[in-house]
Amino acid sequence: MIKPIVAAILSLAFAGLGHLVLREYARAILFILPALFLWKLADYYPQMSLANMMLFIFAAVDAFSFGKRGIGIF
Repeated sequence: MIKPIVAAILSLAFAGLGHLVLREYARAILFILPALFLWKLADYYPQMSLANMMLFIFAAVDAFSFGKRGIGIF
């Protein structure tokens, strides 16, 4: 029960970290690469920070769901 919560908290810190804890490396890459891209774009376009926050929340929900049920939300 504690592992899904840790995965969700880590994914809120940075998208994909929770999936690394769950040993879902392909999913982690699918979240980390867009997060890095949006983070870099936020220097030029401040509205990308909001997109990145939404990605972090989506990653946290997916990590929690995957840790709890064994399937994510996508």
